[in-house]
Amino acid sequence: MKQLYEDLWVSTPEFPENEQNPALMMHGYLLQHSRGNLLISRTEQPEDHQTIADSGGIIRHYLTHWHEAGPGTRLLQQRFNSALYCHNRALGPISPYVEPDDTFTQAELHCGSFHIVPTPGHTPDSTTYLYASPFGKTYLFVGDTLSLYGESWVTLLVSDSNEADLRKSLEFYRALRPDVVLMTTTSGHKAWQEVDTRRWLSLLDEAENAPLDLRQRHA
Repeated sequence: MKQLYEDLWVSTPEFPENEQNPALMMHGYLLQHSRGNLLISRTEQPEDHQTIADSGGIIRHYLTHWHEAGPGTRLLQQRFNSALYCHNRALGPISPYVEPDDTFTQAELHCGSFHIVPTPGHTPDSTTYLYASPFGKTYLFVGDTLSLYGESWVTLLVSDSNEADLRKSLEFYRALRPDVVLMTTTSGHKAWQEVDTRRWLSLLDEAENAPLDLRQRHA
């Protein structure tokens, strides 16, 4: 794992199997919270699991959408006795790997400061997490709703995407003012981006106008 900020780490990049794009990488994030460490997204890497152990384990694990579930999800749950959270609509797709401890269907506040906001579109269960760090930056974990492909900002369309819902979620993003945007899947190692308001709105414009339709590639 690589430390990004005083209370935030990014996992070792993973290369998904059976992908035509060899540069495609998946990422997870370890957030140090006053009530205990939180893991957002995923990490399947044993060395990252050991880093988590050395950092005091995790109390909760949050998926941004069902694509993030894998064998490591259950291993983390068992090793650290951590609670797994996901959207209710992820229950079926993740069931081959793991059973969550709790689900949600609407916006919630966890641990007093960790905001959960369903943002469907990329998948029906896609969820965004927002956290204002006590060290001064606001983190926005967008999953695969937004992604960097090279130097281009895109939205990702897959088999269970809904374009109308995705547009609504991107419109909701326009009201937010993050300092750091953190993504699950990117083409290249850069999984996070610092933004100001102008940059944030600009990249949303770019992404909305440049959907990356993976449905055709996997047909």
